[in-house]
Order: sequence, then C-alpha cells, then structure tokens
Amino acid sequence: MVNTDPTTILRDKTAGDPEEKRRIIALAGTPESRRERVKLAAAYRILARRGLDDGLAGHISLRVPGAPEYFWVNPFGKFFSEVTAENLVLVNKEGEIIDGWPMINFAGFCIHSAIHQARPDVNCAVHTHPPAGTAYSALGIELDPLDQTGCSFFEDHAVYVDYTGVVIDEGQATDIVDALGDRRALILANHGLLTCAATIEQALLDMLDMERTCAVNLRAMATGRDLQVVPPAVARQSRSVLTQAMRYPFQWEAVIRDLDRHETDYDPWRGD
Repeated sequence: MVNTDPTTILRDKTAGDPEEKRRIIALAGTPESRRERVKLAAAYRILARRGLDDGLAGHISLRVPGAPEYFWVNPFGKFFSEVTAENLVLVNKEGEIIDGWPMINFAGFCIHSAIHQARPDVNCAVHTHPPAGTAYSALGIELDPLDQTGCSFFEDHAVYVDYTGVVIDEGQATDIVDALGDRRALILANHGLLTCAATIEQALLDMLDMERTCAVNLRAMATGRDLQVVPPAVARQSRSVLTQAMRYPFQWEAVIRDLDRHETDYDPWRGD
C-alpha cells in the first residue's frame, strides 16, 4: 500500500557509524569529488536559469567517486538557484545523512536511491517538473521523433503511466525504476521527466534536450495536422550521432560558459 503520511516527505536521520562517516567525508573532499560537486551545483543552477525547476521539488543525484553507494542530493528547503557545491547533502543508500545540510527531500531519496541500486551504470540522475515535459507527461505516451534533437530519445525512453502521488514509498520508487528499465530517460505521467547517465554532463544535457523535445511535440500536435515522423532508420542514425560520448563534455563547456556570464557563486572554491 502506498504511504500517505505527508510527514514522511522529510528525512533528517544521520548515519551512526563515525568511522565510516569520516572515511566517506574524506572521499567527498578529494579534488576529483570537489570538481564533481561543482558540476552538480552548476546543473541545479542551469535548470533554474532556464525555468525548468519547480519550487522546492525536483532533485539531481550524483554518486561519490570511489564510494558508489553514497551520493549527493540537494538540501531540502533551498531552491535550485540557491544550491552550491558546499551545501549539497551527502547521503547513503538508506537515506541517512553523512554530511551537509541537515534535511533532505525523502521523495528525492526514494527515486534516486532506487535508480542507483538498480543501475550500476548510472552515476547521475536528474528529475524535475519542467513546463513542457510535465504538460506532455499528462498524455501518457512516448515522444515521437519529429526533429533531429528528438531523435536522440528514439527507442531510448519510456513512460511510467501510474501516477500514485508524491513518491514517499519504496514500492513507488521500485515501480518507476522498473518502467525505466535500461533506458536513459523516463516520462512520469502527470509528474515530470527523469534522465540518467554515467556522467552529470550527459544527464543534464539530456534533460535540456528532452524538455525541448516535449515542447516541439506539443507545438506540432497543437496544429491538428498530420505529423511527419522521422523514419526509424534515420532516427537511429541521428541518435547514434547525438549520443556520442564526446558530445556531452564539449557541449557542457559551452553551457557552463553561459552560466558563468550570469552567476558563479555555485562554486565556493573558485580561485582556490
């Protein structure tokens, strides 16, 4: 039975093993981890600047390098526009806080913990409620490949059609993961979008592309005319080009340059 207790949306339980906490905190403070934390904070800011956040809802998770059963999430009570590399919350797979802000969104933990446990290939997962994506999710159908960018998701996304309320129950999270399968993106009906990847660069850029694809589909459908869908073979060719590993870090640099023209405080260690 789905948990309907609204108080379970919050989690402030801390981990109890001090030796393990010290080990993980040390790993989370390495130069590599700091770079990843900065990228994670930047991802939150990018979504906020583009209007793809939704108040205090939504979350991006990222595994700790060298400690895959631990990951960072956003602090509950802060907007995406307020997230910094320093105020991210470090949690374990049980949702216990290892370090950072004293409270997390348990809905975020449920979804992301389930994904990370089921998909060892996924280091980063992005879930938010963007305007076009959320509107499209109410249709309960997959995206058609109507343009080049949209072809990126051809045969590589799914739909979770059973909206059962705010995810505060492990059973709900398991159902979402089952619907995702081995794909890299998911439309959650009446809810929003989810993307996941081995890198934060890909997961974030896929979210931007998926939101755009939802908007394109909605606009084309609104004309009421028959749509010319990209043929499967062509869609697959476009997807193979658009999902090359080299594309994501290259485009990420451009997105970061744009972000840095407006704000840089997401990186408290800039200049160190």
